[in-house]
Amino acid sequence: MKRILPLFAAFLLTTSIFAQSQRLVLLEHFTQASCGPCATYNPSIHSLLVANPDKITSINYHTSWPGYDPMYNHNTVDNAARTSFYNVNSVPNSVLDGNFYNGHPGGWNINTVNQRYAVPSPCNLFAYQRLSPTQDTLFVTMVVEASAAMTGQIAATVAVIEKHIHFNSPPGSNGEKDFYNVMKKLLPSRSGQMLPTPMSAGDYFILESYWVLANVYNINELSLVGYVQNTITKEILQSCNLTPGNYTGLYANDAELVSLPNMTDRYCNETLEPVVKIRNNGNNTVSTLDINYRINEGEIHSYTFTGSLSPLQSVEIQLPETGYGLQDENNLSVWISSLNGVADDYNRNDTIVHDFAKALQASRSVLVKVRTDNNPHETTWEIKNMAGEVVASGGPYTQSGTIINTDVELPADGCYDFFVYDAGGNGICCTNGAGFVRLSSGSVTITQGTDFGAMLTAQFDVLSVGTSLLPATAGLQLYPNPAGETVYAEYTSDFNRTLKITVINQLGQVVYTTSRRAFAGETDTFEINSGNWPAGIYMMFTDDGTTRSSRKFSIAR
Repeated sequence: MKRILPLFAAFLLTTSIFAQSQRLVLLEHFTQASCGPCATYNPSIHSLLVANPDKITSINYHTSWPGYDPMYNHNTVDNAARTSFYNVNSVPNSVLDGNFYNGHPGGWNINTVNQRYAVPSPCNLFAYQRLSPTQDTLFVTMVVEASAAMTGQIAATVAVIEKHIHFNSPPGSNGEKDFYNVMKKLLPSRSGQMLPTPMSAGDYFILESYWVLANVYNINELSLVGYVQNTITKEILQSCNLTPGNYTGLYANDAELVSLPNMTDRYCNETLEPVVKIRNNGNNTVSTLDINYRINEGEIHSYTFTGSLSPLQSVEIQLPETGYGLQDENNLSVWISSLNGVADDYNRNDTIVHDFAKALQASRSVLVKVRTDNNPHETTWEIKNMAGEVVASGGPYTQSGTIINTDVELPADGCYDFFVYDAGGNGICCTNGAGFVRLSSGSVTITQGTDFGAMLTAQFDVLSVGTSLLPATAGLQLYPNPAGETVYAEYTSDFNRTLKITVINQLGQVVYTTSRRAFAGETDTFEINSGNWPAGIYMMFTDDGTTRSSRKFSIAR
């Protein structure tokens, strides 16, 4: 009983802290500067909004019909996307909380708002904005804090609005001169950003984005309306207006492991130098951060970051190089052990795990195929060997929407890195045109990408049979040759390192692979059972992390 009571008290405390939240109803209103009925209904809708700021907020979208409207022309993509999403085919049209009401504005009033307002929300939203020093870019941050369980396909979106636009003369044909809460841009895109559901009470998520200002009438009228929406049912779960002041974290000491930006899905090199991106989500400046990391079930390594990380500031930290034994399936785990000398106040975002597999095998002939987007000058690529030397490269390009095929003949077998860079930081697709990049070897696609941000990276392993051999390593002895039921490989290492041995047949198929730790000055013998291998020519490859070698041998029956 003594153990149950504290747990029950903790349960009561948790449920009281994370009760469901008060809802702010969202009106998404569709209007047009040349729509006569819009001029009739819009003033009364605006009056209702002004009279009930704690119950309802709004975003006004402008359509392409029935006439001219400069506010539609300023952002045709986002306006048209929301019009299509709700199947709006006439204006004026009001949508309350996504699926609570959708129709003519004459069909709803404050009583409708009150009905929806009485339904609790499963989350709290906080939206912040700041202008760049040059006042040409708006940076936005929205915090989504779950106060109850949230499941399903839920997207978070921030609408940049211009609260009041006044024209001296009507811009359209309906006589309206004043327009309110006009949508200028949806961030990070018209589809929003998917939340990492399921989210439990107490979980939170931070959305960060920016917009280079365009077609703003009055910069002082810029504001935000944020919302989270189930993309399947279209229900708006919660909305918010701009939160006054600067960003305020939910906790004092709170750092988040955001991503591992230089990690890829496949590797052939048995050393890693992971880069981890860390963001300070708390209110206290981060001066020290203790980080642990390990690969597979290997040794736990530690690293201490020292610096000055202000709230919402991010930093990318390169962790020291570590070796490991490459398996078919692998994982890298990174976690925060302490922050400013104490435990992190919120530990649910302190760990990040990246799964990766053994690299795909390729021949020395590879093909880089690029279809450029609307900014071809931003795209470049490189292939590097394990010494970091560039062996092939391409771009920047000059023509948009063009396919460029580049055949590359690699100089030797080994492990290679492929990098694609986008100087604009937004990949080569989507809002910038239908671009893509693909690296292939014969029928094997090594990697491909479109919406990859600033960089796409992949590793691949070149193993060839019947071509020129890699230089033999003096420390490697292979016998007998020809071999029968057993082939032996002896290796003497000059350093402490992991040795990998791979054997492939004449078809390029891997028939054997193993790895183990080799120690300086010691000779290690690998006894390989070759009894089930058909007679023929085979290649043995060794890789100790710095030197790759190969030897040809045969199996006789």
